[in-house]
Amino acid sequence: MNVMDDTATSRRPAAAVRTRQAAACLLLLSAVTHVLQVPVYGTEGNVLGAAAFGVIYAVLGTGLLRNWRWTIPASVVLPVIGGTLGILRFAFLHSNPFSIWHVALDLAIVPLAIITHHKTRKPPTTP
Repeated sequence: MNVMDDTATSRRPAAAVRTRQAAACLLLLSAVTHVLQVPVYGTEGNVLGAAAFGVIYAVLGTGLLRNWRWTIPASVVLPVIGGTLGILRFAFLHSNPFSIWHVALDLAIVPLAIITHHKTRKPPTTP
């Protein structure tokens, strides 16, 4: 087999890289706006919880940009949890525009992370 063929097949497609980068940028944007709620709304428990998700999203966004493998599935699961909590927060605790914004971002981040996961996973090996 040609060396060029081997390197060409081992590289991730450019579309998968762009999808991962888009999810990372949205996570980092979400991280900033999550944390910005503290100076806007104060230090109530639900605000601090949202800010904590912002810190987690900053780690996930950074990890996606640096291609940390574990951040891909975490970028699917954690925004689903965060979006669900955001809906509950909006409905029962604190109706605010940040919650709507964050749920909208989560609705974009999760599909991008799922696509990234599918495009970058290794095919199953057959014995």
